[in-house]
Amino acid sequence: MDIRDIFKETVSTTLGVNKNKRKVGSAPSMRELKEGGYGIVDGGNAPAKRTRADELDAEPDAEHGSDNNGDDEEGGRFFADGLTTKEKDVIDWVDHADALEDALDRTGVQRLVVRLERAVSKNTADRVSHPNEPEKFVESEAELDEAIQRLLLLANDVQYLAVLEELDALPTLVGLVAHDNADIALDVIQLAVELTAEDAWSHEGESLEERKAVVGFISAMARSEFFEVLGQNLRRLNEGGESSEGEADRQGVFQTLALVENLVSLDVSLAEQAVAGMGLLAWLQARIVQSYTQGSAPDSNQQYAAEIMSILLQTSTRLREQTDSALMDALLRCLAKYRKHTPDDEIAMEYLENIVDSICMLVATARGKQTFLNFEGVELLVLLQKQPQVARLLSLKILDYALTPPPAEKLPPAESSPSAASSSSGDNEARAIAKRYIDGLGLKYLFAILMHHGKGGLQRLHKAHPDTDERAVNCIASLLRLTGHGTPPHWRVLAKFVPSPSDPSSWKSHVDRIVELNVAYYERVKDAEDRLDLADDHDEVSTDERIEERYLGRMDAGLFTLQMTDIIIAFVSEEPQAKERIEQRLRRKGRSLTYVQAELAEYIATRRADALGTADTSHGRPHNLSSMLLQL
Repeated sequence: MDIRDIFKETVSTTLGVNKNKRKVGSAPSMRELKEGGYGIVDGGNAPAKRTRADELDAEPDAEHGSDNNGDDEEGGRFFADGLTTKEKDVIDWVDHADALEDALDRTGVQRLVVRLERAVSKNTADRVSHPNEPEKFVESEAELDEAIQRLLLLANDVQYLAVLEELDALPTLVGLVAHDNADIALDVIQLAVELTAEDAWSHEGESLEERKAVVGFISAMARSEFFEVLGQNLRRLNEGGESSEGEADRQGVFQTLALVENLVSLDVSLAEQAVAGMGLLAWLQARIVQSYTQGSAPDSNQQYAAEIMSILLQTSTRLREQTDSALMDALLRCLAKYRKHTPDDEIAMEYLENIVDSICMLVATARGKQTFLNFEGVELLVLLQKQPQVARLLSLKILDYALTPPPAEKLPPAESSPSAASSSSGDNEARAIAKRYIDGLGLKYLFAILMHHGKGGLQRLHKAHPDTDERAVNCIASLLRLTGHGTPPHWRVLAKFVPSPSDPSSWKSHVDRIVELNVAYYERVKDAEDRLDLADDHDEVSTDERIEERYLGRMDAGLFTLQMTDIIIAFVSEEPQAKERIEQRLRRKGRSLTYVQAELAEYIATRRADALGTADTSHGRPHNLSSMLLQL
């Protein structure tokens, strides 16, 4: 039905516009009304006659087709809407007008662009004509705001984003980011956030076409210097303001960071390009230190800045390589604030965890380890572990990463020995960190964490961080591997597991604790293997896929931590008294050093395969523990 026909016919029917117009006579007099029996009585004492209106109420409404047969009456009361069918059609069309406009097509996008261009031109003209009279251009600014908001419809149909580039609308959008009114710039940023959100390009599973369309749109915006203008806008925002403008600026910062987070999910290379164009790393470095709240508690945007920093360093090797020593210094300063107190709220806790994650990503590289040493990061870890605060446990994560050598480069067959892999991995910085930690008396606090020493708050911290045992075991195994055999640092670690004149009894509890963890993780891995064996009987997958799934399942169950306890047992077993106690404790749980040898052989074979870049993890016959120690 043509909407113009609906309005034409409705107006004609309602107003009585037709060829046979009925002439309306003059109004009746009061006397005529009395004589006609229309309820007009003298003095109000005589009973009123049945009126014409009562008669009309009793008759069916022919015009409205009233054939409800009582459906619209209840107790003599009328419930019909009094509208004709055509009038209802008009109301329905008006109600669904917005839905019709939301259903975009290419022509609809063109209309949105034309509307935007007109609003921009009018607002520019008004601002030029009345630069000092905001009331003269406030109306055109509202129209511009609405025009940008209408582009949000594209979030439901991202395949039409290419039309914006074809119509040369992207330079206009980029220019609006630098608009004098920060609210207009925020509109454009919010538009980019909505278009890059995962919901926009991943409906019911990832769509490659939709993702490609969004990547193409952002890439085209980047060619119009979108990221550079975005960085300039980020630096003009004043988050410290107390007025509504300050709140708008804080929202602008939040939306800008949200856009960067979306780009990481969309395309890491685009995120790297955005970070470079915006100069974001330098801005984040300054922002994670500065707080706009009273006291030292981080504000919400400060926490978000720390989160974005952590995300970028975890997802991009290139960005990790681009960082300088100033970033490590800033992160360590942020961490040091929590040496003597625990975060007060959820925002502060998330902030601290993101700071720790960022440090971990930096110390995972050889250059980051050296910078960590230069800025006395090891000494800070020891200070943190002295205090009964949450940072005591979080510092173990940093120590774990710092003691882990960088990934070994792939070796040619001629250098296929494990010792070659170890020497080529560039772990000198990790060895230096291990030595400084031991010299700084860190072992005392490391073993206190392993043994869960402490009462009250410390026990609650251990329960809240169940990965503490794994971190402590990894650190002890790394200290034993990184310190040379027979050197003083190496003996100082082993002294925690053997009798000594100064401490003749605690070594037993240390040995028992390691054996306890070894047995516990063995049982977890064994249970996982049993479940995988049961699943293999019902799944029809290739042999390679089954091997990979089995290995990953065992790793999820704790295979790596089991192997780290095996390394500690292998080193400690070189001491006769410790070896005797280990064998005794293992026998009680149905295990022996033979199991430890087999598990270590698998670990060494896996390391060799990683170094060679092969999938062959066969380890053949297990060697004795002493020979295995030379390959760790």
